[in-house]
Amino acid sequence: MKTGLISMLLMGLLGSGMDVTYAANPMADKEASPTIKERLTKDTIEGTLMNIEGEYYAIKDNDGKVHKIHVDKSTKLDKVVPGDMVKAYVTDQGHTTTLQRDN
Repeated sequence: MKTGLISMLLMGLLGSGMDVTYAANPMADKEASPTIKERLTKDTIEGTLMNIEGEYYAIKDNDGKVHKIHVDKSTKLDKVVPGDMVKAYVTDQGHTTTLQRDN
């Protein structure tokens, strides 16, 4: 009986530990992708992510022009860092609906 109880306790601890490690990075397998409507109706900015200042990201396009875009909680966002090639889907008001890494 003691062995059975210890076995169940050990299995429970191991199982809960696996859940914690899996939940550590829930976005690891997800990528931001625009909807069909976004692809058709939004302007896109492609280039190199230069810097991040809070909710504002600066992207330098292929012509050398720097675009400042607004990103918030409603933005679908890949994990990006300065130096990454990115593609942003932007509204007329300058709000970014999707920002994805552009390979």
